[in-house]
Amino acid sequence: MKKTLIASAIAAAAFSGAIAAQPAMSIMELTDKMDAMPNFYGNIQYVYTYSDSDQTGGGGQHADNGTTLGFTNSHQIVPGVEGFMKVELEVKAADEKGGGNGLVDLDEAYIGVRGDSFGEVWIGSDDTQYEALLGDYGNWVFEYAGLNPYKSGTTGEGDMLQYASPSFGGLTLHAGVQVRGADDSSYTGGDQDLPYQLAASYSMDALTVSLVMDSNDSSADTSNENSYGLAAEYALGNLVLDAYYETRKGISGAENNNFDLDGVEGRDQVGVMASYNMGANTFRAAYEMASADTSDLDVDVITLQALHNVSDNIYVYTELAQRKNDLDSADEEINQMNVGAVYYF
Repeated sequence: MKKTLIASAIAAAAFSGAIAAQPAMSIMELTDKMDAMPNFYGNIQYVYTYSDSDQTGGGGQHADNGTTLGFTNSHQIVPGVEGFMKVELEVKAADEKGGGNGLVDLDEAYIGVRGDSFGEVWIGSDDTQYEALLGDYGNWVFEYAGLNPYKSGTTGEGDMLQYASPSFGGLTLHAGVQVRGADDSSYTGGDQDLPYQLAASYSMDALTVSLVMDSNDSSADTSNENSYGLAAEYALGNLVLDAYYETRKGISGAENNNFDLDGVEGRDQVGVMASYNMGANTFRAAYEMASADTSDLDVDVITLQALHNVSDNIYVYTELAQRKNDLDSADEEINQMNVGAVYYF
């Protein structure tokens, strides 16, 4: 991420005392010190959402859609090897004042090393390789995503040790393991918890294909059945075509008997999407379908998005979504409209 005026001002203030106490620095020396400072970034994500269900009625609200502040840093350890870190904090609700709605949650915090010869390895809290490579549309594409189905994999994002290999002719290998034990205050499962993930991605010209697996071996989970996923993306100039498939076997007794898809209930899930870029505008249309394994729930979701980049730091969007839930004799149709704006730096 590029340096911002705020980051530059902080850096200048931090070094002003040191510069005054030392002989005059050369421009190159000062530039090196500035480059060593952390990169500060952030965003405000604001949306108005309105949903209408033929079962529960309708209503709208202003909402925070993931406002964050964070900083990153990296430095050379030896030629060809660098260390890196990231901390990202979440705002609970940018649309509400007071009441503990400020910076109240940690989204990401990790440290790692990377090199051209061995890839990169990092430890801490971060998005998992499984979810990033699968790229389900609720997590990775649509802004509000109030109706989209999410991944079935349940391995968490904390206490993660992850690895990504260098590219071998377009092939990259990925792995991750979550390490939690009885002494971990955030874990109440008892025995040591070691759910793991394995993945491989291959890129050739305009095509990228990823194969992912999550063991879901958390002893706090009611099912240790694996999740498997396949994702593909193909770029045709301004048009990008995307598809994914995910499956997880459920266990008898895990069904919710409601309209919510639960990871341990198991499911077969598929999504297809087309994105078209036209200057400052992006248009998307997606269809997702999920069928629960241990109940009769079937879910169909259609999502449309129009996004406009107002400037280098602001974009606005409109999303229309329709979700149909079918559970035995109970049916539900939900229609949703989202209008939002994001300012980022």
